[in-house]
Amino acid sequence: GKLLMIGLLPSVLFAQAAPHNVSVRDGVYIAEQAQQGKAIYQSRCAMCHGNSLEGLGPNSPLKGPVFLNNWNGQTVADLFMKTIVMMSATNPGTLKPKETAEILAYILSANKFPAGKAELPSEPQPLEMIHIVKPE
Repeated sequence: GKLLMIGLLPSVLFAQAAPHNVSVRDGVYIAEQAQQGKAIYQSRCAMCHGNSLEGLGPNSPLKGPVFLNNWNGQTVADLFMKTIVMMSATNPGTLKPKETAEILAYILSANKFPAGKAELPSEPQPLEMIHIVKPE
């Protein structure tokens, strides 16, 4: 048993020393948050981005390969800031930080990223630690 423990130790220490290694694959929102986000999405976002986030006309899809290619390698903070500053297109800057986090949780769930045990934060600084990557 001792060898196994020694083998696990470096990765545990490394994980603690490197919080920047978190990605959207690591369960960064909770299911309830995504449910709340879905309701906000349907009322505030669906008319431009589609009922199932497929994108409409010039408005970009918010799920699937095109969305993930656009955002791959960026952070959730980048997506958060773009959303909170630019959206909705008809009324930019009207989404509250909490609503924006809920919408992003919904977008993550729609892209099949797993829910976790903690809410997605609603301020940019901790979101800078969470990288957007394509599902494996």
